Amino acid sequence: TKSFTTGKKTKLAEDRARERTVKAAARELDKENKRREKQKAKEAKAREKERAAALAEVNKLRTDKKISTPEMMVDIPVNFNPTIKTQLEAMLEGLDVQFTTWESPVENVVKWRRKVRSRYNDDLGLWEPVPLRLEDEKHALVVMTAEEFVKLALDESLEAHVAKMVRHFGNHQVIYLLEGLTPWMRKNRSIRNRQFTSNVRQEDASQQQQQQQQQTTTAARRRAAAATAPAYVPEETIEDALLQLQVMHDVLIHHTTIPMETSQWISTFTQHISTVPYRRQRDLATLGAGFCMESGQVKTGEDARETYVQMLQEIVRVTQPIAYGIAAEFGNVSDLVCALEMDGPNRLEAVRKHANKDGAYSDRTIGQAVSRRIHKVFTGQDETSTDV
Repeated sequence: TKSFTTGKKTKLAEDRARERTVKAAARELDKENKRREKQKAKEAKAREKERAAALAEVNKLRTDKKISTPEMMVDIPVNFNPTIKTQLEAMLEGLDVQFTTWESPVENVVKWRRKVRSRYNDDLGLWEPVPLRLEDEKHALVVMTAEEFVKLALDESLEAHVAKMVRHFGNHQVIYLLEGLTPWMRKNRSIRNRQFTSNVRQEDASQQQQQQQQQTTTAARRRAAAATAPAYVPEETIEDALLQLQVMHDVLIHHTTIPMETSQWISTFTQHISTVPYRRQRDLATLGAGFCMESGQVKTGEDARETYVQMLQEIVRVTQPIAYGIAAEFGNVSDLVCALEMDGPNRLEAVRKHANKDGAYSDRTIGQAVSRRIHKVFTGQDETSTDV
């Protein structure tokens, strides 16, 4: 009996020990599971934070060229003018824009690539980050001096040059940057004027009664001068060539005068092209607006009253003194509309204009015509009205 009792106690002790071991293991497992869940939640939170930061980064106001310009990479032709190339590279470094050289199939063609890090999600209405990749921009800029352009125009080779550009850059918007053509045109007109003056003087000299030796000497000197003078190029030839580029080939043309200005404008085009996809997306998003959404197009005031006054001035013939006079009598739009509905078109006829922003009244009143116009704007229902 004693041995049976001892065995039973031993078994109970083992069972309790086993139970404590199982419970301890269960607690450890539960603790481990909680730790893993907490770690997963922490990692998920970190990922969500990183995603939110990435979304915020790619959804910055990239119509601002200061933000979008570093995305660009400029491909400069190998045989580019060394002066322009050196100046351009210094400018691009200041804008944090990468650049490289390339073998252009057409002489002096600058093109662009973009470091794409985001794509637009139409469903969410925002930009989402994507793995970095390089994409070609659909713009190509050819730099041409005045002498090169004039030679193409005189030799009727401009069409062939454009055809070559189209063959290599068919889906690009082509830009012709003409360096020095405007000064060349001025010099060309000066040549024409000098030739005209010289011809008139020759005619006058032939009519004068002078000694034969003096006439011979003068004529010989003029013939020598005429032989060394540059030839005049008909201005219509150059203008027709420019029109041909713009009208027939839908080419953009920009003029510069010196290499430094050429470098500056390539840099400017780089900044503008960097904003193109973002501007396009913004325009699509605001397509339903009946007015331009470009920054600065809609006037706003510093406070509600100032904005109220600016709004009134958008009405035709409502000047600043009239707007301040109305705002002084009717503190907000609701009060103004209620007064117009209750008292009719002539309600504002006797309202006095303000002489300045400080509230000083002038002796002049708004008048019947402007009062009726404002009444029509605020109470009318004609969608085709042009009074605003």
